[in-house]
Amino acid sequence: MSLPGTMRVARYYGPEDIRVEEMPVRAPGPGEIVVRVRACGICGSDTLDWYLQPRAPLVPGHEPAGEVVTVGPGVEKFRPGDRVFVHHHVPCFACHYCRRGHHTLCAEFHRTRIEPGGFAEYIRVPAPNVEKDVWKLPEELSYEEATLVEPLACALRAWERLRVFPDDTAAVVGCGVSGLLLIMAGRLHPVGRIFGVDPVEFRRQAAVGAGAAGAFPPEAAAEALRAANGGRGADLVIVATGNPAGLELAFELVEPGGTILLYAPTAPEVELPVRPHRLFFDEITLVASYSATPLETGPALGLIAAGRIPAGRLITHRLPLERAAEGLRLVRRGTDSLKVVILPG
Repeated sequence: MSLPGTMRVARYYGPEDIRVEEMPVRAPGPGEIVVRVRACGICGSDTLDWYLQPRAPLVPGHEPAGEVVTVGPGVEKFRPGDRVFVHHHVPCFACHYCRRGHHTLCAEFHRTRIEPGGFAEYIRVPAPNVEKDVWKLPEELSYEEATLVEPLACALRAWERLRVFPDDTAAVVGCGVSGLLLIMAGRLHPVGRIFGVDPVEFRRQAAVGAGAAGAFPPEAAAEALRAANGGRGADLVIVATGNPAGLELAFELVEPGGTILLYAPTAPEVELPVRPHRLFFDEITLVASYSATPLETGPALGLIAAGRIPAGRLITHRLPLERAAEGLRLVRRGTDSLKVVILPG
């Protein structure tokens, strides 16, 4: 299968300015592969203008799955025609941060990236990614389902960063796709009950469908959770929204001795009023979990392929590349969609 000279991409220039354009297709270098993108999920981070604008124009998308078209010199693990999931960042596993288990702080993790991005007909995958975090897809797994591997891997890593005791109560604040996957992944742990919190009724219903024992609107969440939990708050609170109100709510939900995990980024200027007095006397732990690594993407792929995590059920919209702007609007609005997948082919 030969490479075309050009391809179509959906390029971000600014809020509400997404243009479908042509750009050259680069041949792979040593250790690299070129993949024809068959599906790429839209992540909430693809709608964060404060995150995207300093780097604009750029091609978003970091949840791609597709078909290997050609391989560069030295590549032996893959050949043209292989169906694959591609992870966009990989750690070195040898630096100071990697040795301490903080793989997503690794310099190589931040340096490695797919080119130009998943909202494209073709991507070039760097050699470190090819070596460590490109996975062949089983025949029974669709490209669309494979776009959920990366977000599920992030959820798996978050739970691994928590200290979970049997019968703990957990609350997930923000029940978009990330929050729903966190609820699904939580059922793999000895946690007792998981509750969801979201302002949108559609998403609260989805949280219950994903396995939550109940789901509450934010304004009633603290009282409703304690009423449903024998008067106690949550031992574990995962904040899957960058809305500062969600972070503040976490402190209302958490039980003494509990843990709050930050799972979504806020804008750089956001500050959170925290009372150290309560952190000290209630022994509240704050942790964070950013992204995922090969340590989680492989298990995530296995869980989806085996049907243990029915992540594909979260897909509500499938749109061609020409409608990428519409897809981003759906995700940004967040009232009537869950997983939106772009189909460049």
